Amino acid sequence: MPDDAGARDDKHGEAMEEGIVGDALAAGLDASAVEALTEMAALHKRDYKLDRWLVNGRSRAPVAIVLETDHRMLSTRRLLLKVPATDDTADRLTATEYARHRDAYDEAPDDFAKAHLTQLEGGPIRLGKGRFMTLQEIAGDDIESVEVLTALLDPMLGTPGGGTTEIPCTPTDFAEICGTVFSGVLQQWNGRPRTAQQAFTVAEFLGLHIQDQLEPGGRLHALSEDHRTDRIEIAGERRPLVNPFALARGALFGGRRIVRGLVGRTHGDLHTDNVLVRARPAIDAEKFHLIDLALYEPDGPMTRDPAHLLLYILARRMDALSAVQQEVLLEYLIAPDEGHPGRLPGWLVEVITSMDRAFLGWLERSGLQPEWRRERLLSLAGCAMLFLGRKSTNKADHPWFLRLAARAADRFVGMPGLPAPDPESTPPVAVTPPSWRTLPEPLPVTWVRDLVRPRTAARTAVELHLIPHPPVEAPAVTRWEALKEGVVAAGREARLFTEDEEVRREDAAAVVGPSGAGLAVTRSGQRSAWTGLPHDDSGAILDRDDLAIRLRRLLDALLRVPAPAPEGFGVALGVETGGLVVSEGPAHAAPHETVRSRSSAAPLRLPADGVLARHELARRGSAVADELVERLLLTFRQGRVER
Repeated sequence: MPDDAGARDDKHGEAMEEGIVGDALAAGLDASAVEALTEMAALHKRDYKLDRWLVNGRSRAPVAIVLETDHRMLSTRRLLLKVPATDDTADRLTATEYARHRDAYDEAPDDFAKAHLTQLEGGPIRLGKGRFMTLQEIAGDDIESVEVLTALLDPMLGTPGGGTTEIPCTPTDFAEICGTVFSGVLQQWNGRPRTAQQAFTVAEFLGLHIQDQLEPGGRLHALSEDHRTDRIEIAGERRPLVNPFALARGALFGGRRIVRGLVGRTHGDLHTDNVLVRARPAIDAEKFHLIDLALYEPDGPMTRDPAHLLLYILARRMDALSAVQQEVLLEYLIAPDEGHPGRLPGWLVEVITSMDRAFLGWLERSGLQPEWRRERLLSLAGCAMLFLGRKSTNKADHPWFLRLAARAADRFVGMPGLPAPDPESTPPVAVTPPSWRTLPEPLPVTWVRDLVRPRTAARTAVELHLIPHPPVEAPAVTRWEALKEGVVAAGREARLFTEDEEVRREDAAAVVGPSGAGLAVTRSGQRSAWTGLPHDDSGAILDRDDLAIRLRRLLDALLRVPAPAPEGFGVALGVETGGLVVSEGPAHAAPHETVRSRSSAAPLRLPADGVLARHELARRGSAVADELVERLLLTFRQGRVER
């Protein structure tokens, strides 16, 4: 028998060579997405051409309708192509989360899945650094009639839509879509309300929103380190409010399980780019589709998706609100039944009312309205913190989101039905210490004195080094300049350098600030960070609390560096004395108030004789930093010279 597949290959080989990914599609994707899509298509003898984009020019997460032509099967079909935004999903998308999308479809009631969920087509297309591009079939098979909800937002506000074909959309239309989406999610996808089998601590519930973003390397770590007390003073507020970062760390309620937890099937990343709606020939709110289900949870917090969607809309269009309206909005979001929305734009009141009405309708005859009111506040606080850490959030809007997080946290603490907060309550600690793997021989380390020119760094400094294990391939020369820029950005994001501080560049990818703090990446992949120690008249000081703060900041900077990521890191720690005396004691005590033991001027070194997995270093960074402080002080005491 003739080989039909082979004949088809020959017949269409020339077509494949002309352009696997069409120019219009390639122009809207980053280089890694084009390369990955090209490789996959070549393996399967397909090509992809752009039909149309589904998001406007302001989005950083491309969503497109593409025409896939299979040259083996001689067939063409339309599919949805979704590429995640690098800074929003790079630390969260994994192969197991790709499986969540499949689970979302498989676990949903058949009618809801077929009508409202996209179905994955083929396997994930890996872009690197944890990013996965997907091809999806849209539920209902009506691709030409749908638009993302984002495309309706600007027309609804009467502002230009960034080049997309504008669709007439009234505020009532937009609010109806939001309410209908949540009615469907609640009533059809989930059924009756239910609570978690075990109640949550407040820290656990907030953690379901912000994940590990308070840990070193997380987007909220530096900001949370600036606000570590139980109360927080914010410009514009009449009194100190509950610190949402402290609440997320376990302050005030500790390990008490006081959040009953309304849970169920949740999208996990619901925003206007992940909702498609029938827009042609007219808007039909009932015909909605949820895409990008990579963060789906079968038992997620039910108040998280509506809070995230609402704050996403506000983060995109805060410019549509005056300063007075933004102030009124804070009060209305915290207590919609008590607020006076008269000064707010009608479209926003309609959206909030429509979403709350959907939730209250779902809760009828359940008696769980008190849980909803309390958890709604926690979700507002959690999502507000999440937006504080996103690069896409306008910096001018950061104070507003911080105030919202603090007001929601403060209101929650005072809600009836909760136990009184305990200022002495200690945050929960990890049950098990970080899992170090001991090496037979320490890894080679390049210390600061060999990384930068003499006297460039602070004369006395604590230095932290992460050595890849196993070794990683050195970055290409062409990427080295980009890596240097990434090192500077990582230092600023971790507050190692201030936003306006001028940094000097040293050899390799190394930068140093005026204070002597610095950050570097070597050709071998070693990541290094250092910062000066506090001083008094007697010399440099090792203070346990001060060291913990400094090490968490150094680790934060190192985990943000955009260098090749290995499976694990060896960790080395040291104190550069610069020939000066170093002593242990409180950093801020007057010299006459304390007597400190002195050390010799020799540098202190803790070799890289243990390895931590990369994921554990990221998720347990604070615990790692605390353990390193204790190791350093113990080594210091054992080797010190008494006066």
